[in-house]
Amino acid sequence: MKNKIYLIIALFLLTSCHSQDSKIVDLAKISNDFDVSEFYMNKIKKTNEIISKDPKSMDKKEALNLLDNAFFVKDTLGYYKTDGRFPTDLSLESTNDWMVRNKKPTEIFGYGYKTVAYDPEKDQLAILNTVAFPKMDMVEDRKGNLMYLEVEKTSKNDADFNKIKDYISKNCKKLAVDDNDPNASYWEGKAFYYYLFKDDHKEEEISFDSQGNKTSRSVDVTEIKLSMFERSYIKKMEELGIYSAGYRFWKKSL
Repeated sequence: MKNKIYLIIALFLLTSCHSQDSKIVDLAKISNDFDVSEFYMNKIKKTNEIISKDPKSMDKKEALNLLDNAFFVKDTLGYYKTDGRFPTDLSLESTNDWMVRNKKPTEIFGYGYKTVAYDPEKDQLAILNTVAFPKMDMVEDRKGNLMYLEVEKTSKNDADFNKIKDYISKNCKKLAVDDNDPNASYWEGKAFYYYLFKDDHKEEEISFDSQGNKTSRSVDVTEIKLSMFERSYIKKMEELGIYSAGYRFWKKSL
């Protein structure tokens, strides 16, 4: 009987470890057949369950514990007439965007999934070259194919950005596009186009000692943003002339 119990516990631990690993996306191995909706399904369901709760029915501690969870939303994306607002006839935008909220899209493109709240120290959604990202947004087309994604993180060391840059430099070809931002770079890989951005600045770090006294200090941080655009998506946007995420890749001939 004891052996059966130990076996059940061992299987549970193995299953838990596997489940935990599957929640982190390896961006070095991802492809356009990645199941975006499956990845976000339970996350969005949990978010909806939390926001549907009445805070008045909970004590303060319970309410604060709920806020420790990451929050996710799903949105619909469509093509809209720009009416001169952008340098193309159509643009790809969220149906919830305030500029097009009262307009009807000419066509539904797909669905977007966004991380709207997260713990930068605790949460991990994606990883690339050992660098973990707590925030990740993804967009799929109507067939469920991954079209593009964006990850972000705030790092307190130079190593994180250098690891991302090293990976992209070794696996991609640098592109010259119409963008004079010295903090941005553009790259072409086998399956994706990459946009990499960094912003170095200082932030105030606040801490409290054992007596509850507040102390603060200025620390150097690097904001890292990485976007990955599936090649067929960029080609389609170029052929249709759609002002959209990643448009700089087709603004000039590649």
